Amino acid sequence: MVGQAVTTRGVVTAVYATGGLNGYHVQTPGTGGELDPGAHDASEAIVVHSPDTVGTVRPGQHVEVTGAVVEYHGQTRISVRADGLRVLDEPAEAVKPAVVGCPAEEAEREDLEGMLLDPAGEFVITDNYDLNRYGEIGLAAGTTPLVQPTAVGAPGSPEAAAQAAENEARGVLLDDGATTDYGNVANAAIPLPYLSRETPMRIGAPVDFVAPVVLSYSFDAWRLQPT
Repeated sequence: MVGQAVTTRGVVTAVYATGGLNGYHVQTPGTGGELDPGAHDASEAIVVHSPDTVGTVRPGQHVEVTGAVVEYHGQTRISVRADGLRVLDEPAEAVKPAVVGCPAEEAEREDLEGMLLDPAGEFVITDNYDLNRYGEIGLAAGTTPLVQPTAVGAPGSPEAAAQAAENEARGVLLDDGATTDYGNVANAAIPLPYLSRETPMRIGAPVDFVAPVVLSYSFDAWRLQPT
């Protein structure tokens, strides 16, 4: 469908008007809630990239968007111009966050791409290296951080391959809903996301989600974006 013009309707679940993403997520009314990722076979949401309209929408609105389907760094989205958005007056059933654990299979993640989630189960911090650069924190589903594959076996060994597969199944990034480079001197005055004296973001620390997130994919990584 890449390159085709499409029209779709849905409820706005997240808006990223600042920070560089310039878009919002739209999901089919009434979807979400309790679901089984293994039985859920298609995403009910889409990313809308629209610098022209992102400042005019808000979460909870029922909208119709028209634009071209594009792929950007692995993310499927609709590119919408100023005349491609229509805010609808007709009521729409609210979207519920899907209560799911971290899907281990790539196909299961694709079937949830763009959707509003309430992550279930335990997560811990496994990587904070890019927190002070791109506002990203590596998370691992479960109670233990991920392990470097070569810490359990020689490069190319079955043990290292098995650990790499486990890391793929358990790992996901917590992003900050922006593309800001905090390492750039021009952004030095912008506070880092998530980090504070009360939340030092140490490796192995448990994670408590206090608000829903949306699942996205870009730059070769699955990400949880704040709402």
